[in-house]
Amino acid sequence: MCFLLLLLPIVSFSQSVLDGEIANSDEVEGIHVFNKTYHKYTVTDANGKFKIPVRVNDTVAFSGIQYELKTIVITEELLKKEMLTIRLTTKVNELDEVYLGYRLTGNLSTDAKYIETEIPMEIALTNSFRGLGKFGGVISSDNQSHVINEVLSSGGGGVNLLPLIGLLIPKKKPVIVVPMLKYSRDALVTYYGGDFFSGHLKILKTDEERFIQFTELDSIILVSLRRRNKFELLHRILQLREQFEDNY
Repeated sequence: MCFLLLLLPIVSFSQSVLDGEIANSDEVEGIHVFNKTYHKYTVTDANGKFKIPVRVNDTVAFSGIQYELKTIVITEELLKKEMLTIRLTTKVNELDEVYLGYRLTGNLSTDAKYIETEIPMEIALTNSFRGLGKFGGVISSDNQSHVINEVLSSGGGGVNLLPLIGLLIPKKKPVIVVPMLKYSRDALVTYYGGDFFSGHLKILKTDEERFIQFTELDSIILVSLRRRNKFELLHRILQLREQFEDNY
């Protein structure tokens, strides 16, 4: 019992409170700060300041709608600082790539129709070339096309194809199924705290279930649930929060 009492001070001091601030000149209030190692979570105040419990080697992530995602690993040097200054990179909205012309499909017969040649490719591609028939002519030999297959031409009654067939048969691999995260109002409260909807998302209690229905089929949400990535899930929820506000 005495031994356990001696350990209590060590355990209590193993976790520290990290004081920090976001140094950007743009909007710094409401930046989400997430301890990915121990799932601790907070947001910055109007001055960009925050406090979050951490330990050495914890990974802390910073996320805002207008900023790129940033992560840091907590070191003893960072904990010694009175105030940790974080500068985030402003997110640049890029237009989707515009492709002019034809995209190759991988089907030679289809792609050949869009290639300009002196002789139409559709005529040049004979049935033999496309695998739709057999070539019945005679190909003249030259000093480059003569190939001797030592295996197939050797005597002794042919080739043992069993090893080759064995390589072509796919091997069954054990499938490990990891259950995906749940997505519901109660599940999100469990992941991110009891005031997640009212305090962080600023959503009225009467709109909580409507927000779940609005976001539950989002493709990125579904991928995050399968990956069991709570921070990726949180980041996407914050992005959809603005869209929900615009729609309702």
